[in-house]
Amino acid sequence: MIRKLVLIRHGDAEGRRLGETDFQRRLTPSGLRALKEAYPSMLIPLADDLDELQVWSSEAVRARQTAEVACDALGVASEAIEFHQSLYAQDYDGFFGELAVAEGVVVAVGHIPFMEELCSDLAGRAMAFPKGSVACFDMPGGVTGRATLLWFERGPKVW
Repeated sequence: MIRKLVLIRHGDAEGRRLGETDFQRRLTPSGLRALKEAYPSMLIPLADDLDELQVWSSEAVRARQTAEVACDALGVASEAIEFHQSLYAQDYDGFFGELAVAEGVVVAVGHIPFMEELCSDLAGRAMAFPKGSVACFDMPGGVTGRATLLWFERGPKVW
């Protein structure tokens, strides 16, 4: 059963370029730098959960890059990232179906509006979820129980 769920919105991404799909968009250099500077301290509360941590990500390049930065900050091999179509498709039922069979602590990297909607639903109140933000929820009853927001870190400013 899942014990904690950590939601991360990808960092600041480039706009779509001619001939490029949304899926191919990358983090901006300043967005990547901001995450690399911020995540080591933002993710410290997960240090005690590393032995049961799973990192899930949308397959979109910008989400994959964000997940890699999170792994680096946590000292987890980026090869351990699991890619879930439900995160890119923003498929609520599919995502919760996958969570229902997960164990331990899941860190999920995805997109707006999905991450903001999940965060707001789990917190029981509207919450803004800027780029690079991280929210951690206690899930004592798994996905069928009530979630409690343990902590929230607003994404880093990008200059």
